[in-house]
Amino acid sequence: MEKKTNKTLSFPHKEVWKEKMHVSLETAYAVINKEHDVELDISVELENEDYGTFEISDVKTGGNAWYASGGLWFTDGVLVDYDGVFELSQAIVAKLENLGIDVSDFKEVE
Repeated sequence: MEKKTNKTLSFPHKEVWKEKMHVSLETAYAVINKEHDVELDISVELENEDYGTFEISDVKTGGNAWYASGGLWFTDGVLVDYDGVFELSQAIVAKLENLGIDVSDFKEVE
């Protein structure tokens, strides 16, 4: 099977950007905290064709108020798994897609 990853992508590869989002902290039973229009520092680092990481932190407190990080697993240029958060941020999904990674199983249906 041919790998689908963008051929111009070299490893390790890191992308860092800022984005405003609505954020929330939830359990299975309730929303514990939420905030609108939070400016976030977001990074995605691809260590190799099979593994990467992400990190999200609020700019205002340097991650003391809002912070998340986790792993990303790929097979043949396809995102197959992640950990660290209940739902992978669509900002990260979009960045991976822009890098040529197939994220179709993780895109929100509009």
